[in-house]
Amino acid sequence: MYTDLESAKREFKRTKAAFVIVKDEKVVARSAEKGVAPFFFAANGLGEQVKNASLADKIVGKAVALLTVNSQMISVYTPLISDPAVKVLNDYNIYWEADQIVAMILNRNKDDQCPIEKMVTACDTPEEAFSILKRKFRG
Repeated sequence: MYTDLESAKREFKRTKAAFVIVKDEKVVARSAEKGVAPFFFAANGLGEQVKNASLADKIVGKAVALLTVNSQMISVYTPLISDPAVKVLNDYNIYWEADQIVAMILNRNKDDQCPIEKMVTACDTPEEAFSILKRKFRG
């Protein structure tokens, strides 16, 4: 597990990707695209390939944390994580490392909470968040 997380961190920093998913020391997904949608599609589309994998992501809010749980990943690294994401990861016993913890993830203008985070604020389960995000990203 920790070897995969270290590999994900290295690849994330080396490529300046938005996220990197590593399993068995192999990169199974990577994207430079911003936002939650690329991670949603990668995690959902790869299914079993991301089970027990490690994630390095630029920003981890509650939405990404819940998707990580839903995908059965086992560890997360991020430069920036929110308090609600920390709670989710701790509640589901997912190992995490972060450089900075903030109260909430802001939108791109930095004048309000991220709209995706707002959508999952009241979610109690990873399945509920997945359902909401699936409707959002698939129209």
